[in-house]
Amino acid sequence: MEGAIDSKTIPLIPGHKIPVHAIGLLNNPLKAISKMIDSYGDIFNLKLAKDSNIIFVNHPDYVKHILKDNQENYSRGNAVKQSSITGLHDFLGNGIFMSDDEDWEAQHKLLKGLFSVTAIESTLPIIEDELGKLIAKWSHQVINNPTVEVEEEMLLMMMRIMLRTQVSNELNFDYNAIFNALTGRVEASSVKALFRYQLKAFTLKPLGINYKYTKHQEYLDTLNDIADKLVSGLINEEYKPSGLFAIMLADYKLNKTTRTDIRDQFMNFVFAAFDTTATAITWTLYHLAAYPKIQQQVNEELATSIQKEPDTHISNRQFPLLQLLIKETLRLYPPVWSYAREAAESDTINGYPIPAKSIIVISSYALHRHPEFWPSGDNFNIANFEKENFKGKTFAYIPFGQGKRMCVGRALAEYQMQIIVEGILQQFQLDTISKKKPEINANIIIKGTEPVRLKLVKR
Repeated sequence: MEGAIDSKTIPLIPGHKIPVHAIGLLNNPLKAISKMIDSYGDIFNLKLAKDSNIIFVNHPDYVKHILKDNQENYSRGNAVKQSSITGLHDFLGNGIFMSDDEDWEAQHKLLKGLFSVTAIESTLPIIEDELGKLIAKWSHQVINNPTVEVEEEMLLMMMRIMLRTQVSNELNFDYNAIFNALTGRVEASSVKALFRYQLKAFTLKPLGINYKYTKHQEYLDTLNDIADKLVSGLINEEYKPSGLFAIMLADYKLNKTTRTDIRDQFMNFVFAAFDTTATAITWTLYHLAAYPKIQQQVNEELATSIQKEPDTHISNRQFPLLQLLIKETLRLYPPVWSYAREAAESDTINGYPIPAKSIIVISSYALHRHPEFWPSGDNFNIANFEKENFKGKTFAYIPFGQGKRMCVGRALAEYQMQIIVEGILQQFQLDTISKKKPEINANIIIKGTEPVRLKLVKR
């Protein structure tokens, strides 16, 4: 695509329509982006200031160019660092999520060991322990009240699993304090917050007011305090570390990493290492509840597998139907629904010139509904991922990203999802609260506008 002969012009959203689209992005970014794609096509420029370009792309060929073919030109860290819009740089420092180039390569190599088959399997006792506690809690609860706050429970359980497997299995964490501070901080880093800032800055600049975004600093202060105490305890060997912290301590003793490095990786894991999986599990359970026939078929698949191989652990079983269900869930509800990159140098995509320093936005939510590749659109259809139907759609389906910066924890997430979904399904029959689909809150992670709740009946 680079170096195409014919030069095209990227459709530019007219200035008089920017406020309308900006308000739409504040209220419902998923719907707003989809509407803009309908109006302007698979590539367009939302230019909020003279020297800025926010270019939205929504075609698999364009996505492939950005995330794989010319990925070295498109920085994830710089897309955030270019401004302090959401404060993510202060939050995440120079951890794996924010770093680029050689720094990212080194961190990726360091952390890759956490997601080897052996390392993943070593987390099984803690996963089973936390899942067992949750099932026991629900079993008692549904006797009197069958309605369960599935979304919140999944988030809290996955956070506990992450902290126990990656920080320490010896510490008594204040899980609620961490969860509440993280929730507030992430909300301040959402696309809604980004565009709210941009709109306010755009409006106030002609008045000579330089608006800066400082919302929810107290949440970051709380997380920094928690991280500081954990890092101090680690360095002073006050507790036995696990996973990530064990690796970081070993490198610290060899002077290969610093206290700040440990803090940054902790923040990155708190930010990105549990809630995406929790959200994916939540929406998978919702689809099982919403489609009773599929729930029955998946349960029969599990029962048949157990009957044939009674001594095989659930984590080592093959569940083709469940995998189709999970993939279709991730198509409709990709936890990370948008990706941002900054073009380091000018580039050309399919004949369209991309200026240097442009911010490129890819909405996986919109891409996963592209009518040319997904005729079912918003409709749930697990047949989308049958082998013949999925051919040629690799870059039309990116719930874990693509290219070298594809989610390093994908294997762990898939491992956890299978164990937890099947574990819950063995114990409970699932049903929806309402036949109406839950409304979506497009924060950094796709969640329900109201936390997803289901009815559970003990089997």
